[in-house]
Amino acid sequence: MKKRFLSLILVASLAVSAVACSNKSDSKPKPNEVTEESQEDSYSYNISALLTENNTYNKILLQGFTDCLTDYLGEDHFKITTSVASDKLSSDQIAAGAVAKSPDMIFTAGKSTLVSAKSATDMIPIVATGIVDFKGTLRIASLNGKSWDKTTGTNVTGVSSKPSIVDQVSLMIEATEDLQTVGILFSPEDTDAIYQNEIFEAYLDQAGIPWKEYLIPATKPTVAVDSEEQSSTALTPSKYVASSAKQGMDNDITPLGEDSVLGLNSTSSTRVALVSQFWTGGKIVAEASGEEKSSDNEDGNSEDSATSTDKKIESDTAPKTGTEASDDELNNAENIDSINLADRIRETCAECSAIYIPFGSMLTNEMDTIGTIAEDAGVTVVAGDTTIGKHSLVTLFSDPYTLGYAAGKKAVKVFEGEDIQTIKIGSVDGDDSVKLYNGVIADKFGMEFPKSFKELNDFLDTYEYGSTTTRYTASGE
Repeated sequence: MKKRFLSLILVASLAVSAVACSNKSDSKPKPNEVTEESQEDSYSYNISALLTENNTYNKILLQGFTDCLTDYLGEDHFKITTSVASDKLSSDQIAAGAVAKSPDMIFTAGKSTLVSAKSATDMIPIVATGIVDFKGTLRIASLNGKSWDKTTGTNVTGVSSKPSIVDQVSLMIEATEDLQTVGILFSPEDTDAIYQNEIFEAYLDQAGIPWKEYLIPATKPTVAVDSEEQSSTALTPSKYVASSAKQGMDNDITPLGEDSVLGLNSTSSTRVALVSQFWTGGKIVAEASGEEKSSDNEDGNSEDSATSTDKKIESDTAPKTGTEASDDELNNAENIDSINLADRIRETCAECSAIYIPFGSMLTNEMDTIGTIAEDAGVTVVAGDTTIGKHSLVTLFSDPYTLGYAAGKKAVKVFEGEDIQTIKIGSVDGDDSVKLYNGVIADKFGMEFPKSFKELNDFLDTYEYGSTTTRYTASGE
């Protein structure tokens, strides 16, 4: 009996010892002690970064993305391999090469690399930035007229580079002494610009400010602010763009080169110039005698502008549009090559108090001519980015580093286990934008700007990218 009692005590002691050992293995390992926890801490994510072009803008986007992952994960826990689209390697080729290596994530900067990556994989998570219109780029359809909830429902999330349009409208109002009418410049193949233009017009409609579109032929696709590749894309059935095409739009895509995704719609859906419902004629110019004279063309453009209806801002239901401009011969895209740029800008300046040119416009290469004529006419030009801003009176600046850093936060969410299909697309925070004015043009106009504005050239010469971005630290943001 005594031996049996001792045996029970021995069994109980061994059980307690086993529990103690188990608890000890969950504690923080000692130096040089190899445990399962320290092995798990040695993880490293492989990330493929695809850039549309090897330019400053894309490099800054990638730097912000990289720094964010460093702050949240630690630099030892990820590795980024960068590929750049070029004349020798297309976006499709670098995307296919990246997918073949089975990375844990793909980061894209620019439209063509996102489209190529999405075509190459529907499994590998893709975090994108440098995109003006995610919904149009990814061809996300609205269901039952409902507004888009900013999720893609696919393996893509990211941060849009579209500036705050309402802030740009406010900027125009603030910088134009006598804002009577607004000219909207566009090229029919530049769907990113058209997308921004139509949002801008919707805000003008809300304010009751008349606007008129002027079709301008673009040169080959350009890169504004050293930004994303501005490849021509189809007028996709999303947001404002599709509903503004001609009636009977044809969504069949004509491929550009070897790219089966990026292309142009057939001619039946080509975008044409519109006029707002509030347009009753060009601006009123005060003459030296004190009399006022309308600058409207003698052919009576105002008679063709009475059927436009209001647009619902940021809605995905098909908005009703303004009427076609009366100058059909020049505004018909089929005759676009016959348009003389200087004459069209002089026409715009004669009728409008201000001109709007959006972020990343294909008209960037034409800004020397556009800016000079507008400056001589005393017409305000509001630019969507700082490259266009060099020939404009005012513009807004958003740090691309901040966009890249915000995209990095999306990547962290994915690595932490969130479903990428439900992670919403981010956007530019208007509070982070800086109002800039061009000092040379302001002096010619005899204008002085308040301290809330910065002189464009002085600002760009001294600004350090990322200097205003709040970065994550171990103790919190």
